[in-house]
Amino acid sequence: MSERFRNKVVLVTGAAGDLGRLLCAAFLDEGASVVGLDVDVAQGEQMRSDALAADRDFTFRALDVADPQSVAALGRDGSPVDVLVNAAGVISYAPIGETSVEEWDRVLGINVRGAFLVTKAVGPRLREGSSVINVASSAALRAGAGWSAYSVSKAGMVAFTKVAAAELAPRTRVNVVCPGALDTQMPHRLLEGHPAKDTILESMAKASMLGRLGEAQEVVPLCLFLAGADAGLVTGATIAVDGGMTAW
Repeated sequence: MSERFRNKVVLVTGAAGDLGRLLCAAFLDEGASVVGLDVDVAQGEQMRSDALAADRDFTFRALDVADPQSVAALGRDGSPVDVLVNAAGVISYAPIGETSVEEWDRVLGINVRGAFLVTKAVGPRLREGSSVINVASSAALRAGAGWSAYSVSKAGMVAFTKVAAAELAPRTRVNVVCPGALDTQMPHRLLEGHPAKDTILESMAKASMLGRLGEAQEVVPLCLFLAGADAGLVTGATIAVDGGMTAW
């Protein structure tokens, strides 16, 4: 691996998730110092232990992105940051009539409010030439029945990205990545016990031009590109990684 992120500090929220773990590992492979942020303390500590054994510069910090007080502490850490990846998120699937106000608030609170809170807290720490990468979803670009809270939250991330790109320029570039349906723990946990689980997963796969679910690993190279100097002219962009799901 190259060391294009040597001497760079990278913050990743949702670090204990499937994509978050891969992103942390990829930035570490590229020489970065990585701070993983997540509510899953057990998984985060395991990541820290694994990184220590591999002589990698990884720090784990417990963080609830939906809690303003928890996030505000990030702003009180004066150390500079080169890359912020807002990858924390939750998924929700239910018709509008069956979605409670509490569930709606929970999903928007984590997915879009969380990105806002973290970006606001970390913003003053971002160095010249830094990059923010928000992880949304193809659900922000192509809505479907049952995905109201999730789609709205991810569409909010897209709009927030454009505003942040305008406000943080030219010091910081801000872009949003919209993965399609990925074969990760998140959809499987969401649909666990659902009588139509296999049918729903199959329909999600068929929605892609490639006829399959994506893999989290397939999102990582794009994030690394957006974080680096080669993407120096890319900001305010919304990029789908969804096998063409939103192209038709």
